[in-house]
Amino acid sequence: MKVSIRHQVSPYLVFFIIYNSQVGVGILSFQRTIAEKAGYDAWINVLSAGCLVQVFIWVMYKLLEKANGDIIDVHTAAFGKLLGKFLSFFIISYYALASVSVMLEFIKIIQVWMFPTIPSLVISALILILVYYCISGGFRVVVGMSFLSFIFPQIFILVLYIFPLKIAQFSNLLPIMNHSLKDMLESLKSSMYTIAGTEALLMFYPFIRNPDESKKFAHLGVLFTTLLYTISSIVSFTFYSEEQLKTTIWPELSLIKIIKLSYLERFEYLYISMYLIIVTALISLLLWCSSRGLKKIFNMKQKYALLTLILVSILLCQLTNEQFKEMLDNYITHMNLYVFYVYIPLLLLYFTLFKRGNQSG
Repeated sequence: MKVSIRHQVSPYLVFFIIYNSQVGVGILSFQRTIAEKAGYDAWINVLSAGCLVQVFIWVMYKLLEKANGDIIDVHTAAFGKLLGKFLSFFIISYYALASVSVMLEFIKIIQVWMFPTIPSLVISALILILVYYCISGGFRVVVGMSFLSFIFPQIFILVLYIFPLKIAQFSNLLPIMNHSLKDMLESLKSSMYTIAGTEALLMFYPFIRNPDESKKFAHLGVLFTTLLYTISSIVSFTFYSEEQLKTTIWPELSLIKIIKLSYLERFEYLYISMYLIIVTALISLLLWCSSRGLKKIFNMKQKYALLTLILVSILLCQLTNEQFKEMLDNYITHMNLYVFYVYIPLLLLYFTLFKRGNQSG
C-alpha cells in the first residue's frame, strides 16, 4: 500500500527520527551496565556498537528497497500472507513492549527522584494521553515531536557535561584495553542494546519521501548518538570511581546534582521534567510503529489499535515489581540482538537469493 506524499516526511528529518529512537531513559543508567564487565574500557565498546549499528542501517535499507515497503511487506513478499503476518507480529510486539519498558523506567525515576507517593497509574495515564494526542495527528506530528526532543533538551543536556568535566580525573581511563576479550564482548552486548532503536526504520520507511536520499541522514543520526553515548560514558568514567559506579543506579542523573545555581537548588528536577519531552517522543514513535503494524496485520483502524495498546500499556505499568521489569528487559534485549542483528541480515540474504522483490529501488 503506497503512502500518500502528504503523509510523508522530508529525507533530512530521518536524522531526528533516528536520534529519537536511540536516545531514551537508557542514557541515564547505561554507564553502570556497560562497565560491569569491561570496566572503564567500556567506552570503546560504545564506539564499536555504533559501527555495527551503521552496518545494520545499511542492511535495513537494502532489505526495504527490495520490497519497496515496510517489514510487513518484506515478510509477505518472502513468506506469503499467513506466515509473513505471523512473523511480523513478533516484531510489532517488540515495539509495544519496548515502549512499556521505557515507561516503567521513567516512572521509576519520577517516583525515586521527584514524587515518591504518586501512583504509577497517574503517571502512565498522563504520559499516554500526550502520546495518543501526538499519534492521532499522524506520522508527521510524531516526527515533529522527534525534532523537538532533539532541538530543545539536547543542546541543553550537552552543555551540562561542562560541569563534571571541571573536576574530571582522566587518569581513570588508563590503562586502555586491560580487559579480556570475553569481558569486552559482554560489554559490547550491553552497548548494542543501549543504542538500539534504529529498527523503527523497518516500519516508517514508506513514510520517507525519496528514501534513497535519507540514507546519509540515517547514518549521521547514528553517528551523532554514538558520539553522544561515548561522551556520556567518558564523562561518567572520569567522574566516578569504579566502586562508586557499581552502586550508582542513574550515573547521569547523579552527575546533575553537582550543579548548584543561586536561583535553583534542585537542578535535577528541571532535568527530569525536560526529559519528559524525550520520553514522550520515543514512546510515540514506538506505539506508532506497533499500531501501524497491527493496522496492516489485522486490517483494523489504527485508532482502535492504538487505544488497545495504550490500555495494555497502562495495565502493564501497574506491575512495578522488579522481577517483571527484569524479565521484560531480558526479553527485549534478546529480541533486539537476535531478531534484528541476526534475523534481519539473514532475511536480506534469503530475499536476495530466492526473491527478486522490487528491484526498482
